Amino acid sequence: MNRRLYLALMLMGFTSLAAQTLLIREFFITFNGNELTIGIVLANWILLAALGSSIGNRFARKAVRPIFSYSLLQVGITLYLPISIFLIRTIKNIIHLPPAEGVGIFAIVSASFLIPSVLGILTGLQFPFGCRILRDVSARPLESAGIVYILESIGFIIAGAAITYLLIPRLDSFSIVLFAGLLNTLSASFLLKNERSPGAFTKFFQAVAAFLAVLIIISFFGPASRVQHYSLKEQWRGRNLLDYGNSVYGNLAVTKNADQYTFYSNGLPIIVTPLPDIAPTEDLVHFTMLSHPGPKEVLLIGGGAGGMIHEILKYPVERLTYIELDPTLIKLVKEYPTDLTNEELDDKRLETIYMDGRRFLKTTKRHYDIVIVNLPIPSTLQLNRFYTKEFFENVRSSLKDNGIFAFRLLGSLSYLSPELRDLNGSILNTLKDVFFPVVIPGYSNIYLASKRELNIVPELLLKRLEEKGIHTKIFNKLYLEDRLNPEWLKWFNRSLSGYTTLRKNSDLRPIGTYYAVSYWNSLFSPRFQTLVRTWAKIKFLPLLLALAICGALLSAITLFIPQPKKYSTGLAILSPGFTGMSLNLILIYAYQSFYGFVFYHI
Repeated sequence: MNRRLYLALMLMGFTSLAAQTLLIREFFITFNGNELTIGIVLANWILLAALGSSIGNRFARKAVRPIFSYSLLQVGITLYLPISIFLIRTIKNIIHLPPAEGVGIFAIVSASFLIPSVLGILTGLQFPFGCRILRDVSARPLESAGIVYILESIGFIIAGAAITYLLIPRLDSFSIVLFAGLLNTLSASFLLKNERSPGAFTKFFQAVAAFLAVLIIISFFGPASRVQHYSLKEQWRGRNLLDYGNSVYGNLAVTKNADQYTFYSNGLPIIVTPLPDIAPTEDLVHFTMLSHPGPKEVLLIGGGAGGMIHEILKYPVERLTYIELDPTLIKLVKEYPTDLTNEELDDKRLETIYMDGRRFLKTTKRHYDIVIVNLPIPSTLQLNRFYTKEFFENVRSSLKDNGIFAFRLLGSLSYLSPELRDLNGSILNTLKDVFFPVVIPGYSNIYLASKRELNIVPELLLKRLEEKGIHTKIFNKLYLEDRLNPEWLKWFNRSLSGYTTLRKNSDLRPIGTYYAVSYWNSLFSPRFQTLVRTWAKIKFLPLLLALAICGALLSAITLFIPQPKKYSTGLAILSPGFTGMSLNLILIYAYQSFYGFVFYHI
């Protein structure tokens, strides 16, 4: 009995971690999330599990048949696990949002609480029932809670290794939850064999658990893949989904509309081919390349295939080094080829290196005429790593004396919202510590930076464009004169008035991510924007002082209450829980800031 019980208790930890991991990944994809999403999902999960344990504690003490109750919980988790995955994938259909449209923080908090609510409570209920069963059969009943906690932790450890290295690289989410369900149903069936005086209903339920185990085994040979396919069809409703899967670094999907392919990473479109959005592509490439008298060595970090490489290789460069983190992305591009991507990737001047861009800059001994970063705004800590002072210093050390560094941020030619102002102002304030920057305002603000002051004038750029014989679609004399009109720069500077007082962006103080999230939330959940803005005003030292005062007051109150031990014990347990969760999130966020691989290694 003890052996089967110990396995069941370890399975509790295994299933809990499997559920948390899959829920985080699925929410991350569905809501185009960032590391804040991880914190929200984990917080809601722990809250639900605590609620379940609190409810279960009362019932477990009085339960006549705790083994039967525990087995019932295992079967309930088995049944709800796939339902939760399906609900996450289809939640946007339920609230009438298209697949790639973002949502605000309130929607993420609400969905990550409601959808896993049954699962989290069932998982929490298991703990007190496990303690009760072990207390009844153990020779040391007073240690039952500690032993259950140790066994659950062992299950966590096993799940971490198994999910990371065995399950996620080989199985889809539904197959993984079916595998966890199979273990739970088998465990339930084995536990019920040893229940004292089993009645007819217990035997019937044992048969049900065994039948579910058989049904799950059969599902691996066809039905599981069909459920996976149907859920994805619902998740990407209205789009012709050609491919979908998880790579080491994220989730990738490919859709097709007529002859147009769109490649998504974690739910966001990153490559459109063979007809890309030409205006921002030509802007970033040609403003940068024409600002240099004769670029030969070019480094491109991110977002190359589908237009950027094609535009850069119009120039007589000797080598274009393209840094792409995820080799699976380029593999997908090659599996769904177009004339544009074939021309780009087959050019002999192109050198593709699959590596993190920051790591490459730290390790390379080459120096470049041009460094272009073509990545989205720093809405995640992974992306923010390419907009910090530390990264700018890495770029500077890899540039030649007359080299140019370029990137872009969201902008406007009519009105800069407070969120866009803060985002652009903070990054510009950071950039000025390392380079002499020039901003070309537009609906995409082009940032050009060099070790020396740059003089960007339309006549010089147009002359170089004509001398090199570069053919463009929108980048012509009239367009250049309009984009470089001094009035636009004056308007931009007025809009950013006082930006030097904004906090600078760094690896360990990623204010850029806050400003990007604030902008994102202003678009999709403006009602809660006042709350989001308040976060930026909270200073660490006053917050620490407030927590210390609260702790001191709580400690003082226990001196004047009738039963101080009861409350002081609760506070003693609450404190390491708060500290442990805080350290978990700090380590996750710090890891992401330095390495950017948290999606895989979480």
